[in-house]
Amino acid sequence: MIIAALRAALLALVLITGQATAAEPVKPEPIKAMSAAPGLSGGEGGNSGPVTVTLSPATKAEPILKTIVGQPRAAPVGNDPATRCLLLAYKDLSATKDAPTQITGATVTPATADAPALCDVQGFTAPQVFWEMWLPIDNWNGKYLQTGCGGRCGKLLPDTCIAEFRRGYACMAHDLGHRSTTYDNIWALDDVPAQIDFGFRATHVAAIIGKIVTQAYYGRAPAHSYFIGASTGGRQALVAVQRFPKDFDGVIGGVAMARVPGTDPNEPFSMGAKALWEAGGPVMTADEIRLIHEKVMALCDPLDGLKDGIITDSKACPFQPASLACTGPKTATCLTPKQIAVLDGIYASGTQRGSELGWIGAYVAQDNSKGRYIPSNSANNPYPYTWVFDDSSNPDIRPFQKAGGKFILYGGWADEVVNPLGTSSYYDSAERVVGSRAETQSFFRTFMIPGESHIPGNVGAESINYLYALEDWVERGKAPDVLIGRKLKTITIMMGPIVLDKDLVPANWLYSRPHYPYPIQARYKGKGDPDDAASFGPWDPKTGTWVR
Repeated sequence: MIIAALRAALLALVLITGQATAAEPVKPEPIKAMSAAPGLSGGEGGNSGPVTVTLSPATKAEPILKTIVGQPRAAPVGNDPATRCLLLAYKDLSATKDAPTQITGATVTPATADAPALCDVQGFTAPQVFWEMWLPIDNWNGKYLQTGCGGRCGKLLPDTCIAEFRRGYACMAHDLGHRSTTYDNIWALDDVPAQIDFGFRATHVAAIIGKIVTQAYYGRAPAHSYFIGASTGGRQALVAVQRFPKDFDGVIGGVAMARVPGTDPNEPFSMGAKALWEAGGPVMTADEIRLIHEKVMALCDPLDGLKDGIITDSKACPFQPASLACTGPKTATCLTPKQIAVLDGIYASGTQRGSELGWIGAYVAQDNSKGRYIPSNSANNPYPYTWVFDDSSNPDIRPFQKAGGKFILYGGWADEVVNPLGTSSYYDSAERVVGSRAETQSFFRTFMIPGESHIPGNVGAESINYLYALEDWVERGKAPDVLIGRKLKTITIMMGPIVLDKDLVPANWLYSRPHYPYPIQARYKGKGDPDDAASFGPWDPKTGTWVR
């Protein structure tokens, strides 16, 4: 819906400055909506409209039917920005090393008051990594951005490029090597190449092709290349840093769908998908889950010195499920022994106390039907490639450091899907491998966000412009000592680390919080506006002292 709205908005024609030479200035011409698909001909389309096809009867001398069907379109002529876009569709990338590619089409869409003129290029890299690129025609900032996907991927999500395309980025989105719905696993059955593409190859080949197409269009390579993604995109970020350290100058990975020792061996889920639902219905109703959350918050919210609906240190929360045990018949305010056992197991798996509201909708719907993470085909088609999650757990990222890369990893303590301990434990492991905190944080910093769930919308101050911070680090050498997060009243798009500038305005803030590099926490100073980040400071939970 978002991408359709943007495309519709972009269709309004406006004049932009055309190219001119010093010797012979030319009058700017309006960019028109155009497209090129050179492989199409006859009645199949292309940039010149339909073609009449004439068939001649076969003869002994000429037994093949004479036809122009299948003949490629002639390439357009010109060096203006719009023509250069169409010419991308005629570029032969079939011999690209490690990434043989076919561009299937290019479309020019004029600028509007809300978005710059767009060169939209589509193609695929063998065997079936489909991708789409948005190239700003007249305001390129000289940089390349690649976005990650979510769930099982399986579809193009170019709308993940909206925010950064408007800032001038050449932006790439891809489907991670297959077509599917968001949560089905059928595509991977008996298809090892598809599993490999999903696991790591597609992220790498997309970077190869994305930078080639960018250079082909603008005539020069991007000055900097970035990756940004959350959930499965967060796992892609880990893959890029661990396996392909020279692909990106800077990487942002959030709430990464990656397994660590001690978590569920089948999925990196925090056990909720299996524990909260059984054949015939939910183990706990939505109302019972709310009851649990109320008890958790009553006990643990005040522990950080401020009762604000956010648990800063969820690992320190002492709530025990047995405190809700029924002492008589089951009522709405107590839990059965079975429910308590399930709840104990959920917390033991890594799901943090304080995340309970996120379970509603994720595993148990508001009406107590199946949540979104309980797909109807999960029993018959279990996750067939568990190695994917182990394949992104290597803490030795010193090659990325040697290549000059910068890495921001973040997780949400109230994540209802991914075990947040996986994120913090990964950083701890990397720090041990690198050798010291100072050396590790010279190129890799992790931020654990209190109250943030897997999908934006919980109580945490989760809206953070991570890419601005990464740009400062990569391009200006300014490391992110603190990130200011905001809880927003409204969110235009819910794409993990991607936030629209128009949403990050003071009139749209409910409150703000500082977030410090893990393991340092933000703590209320005891005075000042509790809705203002300035009223908080850095606190070391290990020593129980303020950081100076």
